[in-house]
Amino acid sequence: MFLLRFLSPGRFLLAATLLVAGYLVYSAGGSLLHSYQLQGDEAQLRAEIDDLRVQHDQLQQVRDYLRTDEYVEFMARRVFGLVKPGEVLVIVDAPKHAGTQPAPADFPLGATWWQRLVGSSN
Repeated sequence: MFLLRFLSPGRFLLAATLLVAGYLVYSAGGSLLHSYQLQGDEAQLRAEIDDLRVQHDQLQQVRDYLRTDEYVEFMARRVFGLVKPGEVLVIVDAPKHAGTQPAPADFPLGATWWQRLVGSSN
């Protein structure tokens, strides 16, 4: 009997209205949060697309250069040692000891790496 008096039709309607309103606020908040996350993801993906377009353009430029006669000639000369008809291949070797750097034995035993690099034995 007490329960019937407590749950009058007006209170029942108020409780049901509050319950529905709470669910709608919760649902709208979740949708708003999801929308915000999607906007952040979209911005990140657009930036990534821009970076990939720049990389794509650079790779196309490299590809175009690798297809040129200039590059083919460079590779034939430098890597494969080929020459054009009538040219003579000359190979120049650097001297074994240029004398600019002292031998490792010239450094004292406690010399640091940077002293050996710059040639100072102080």
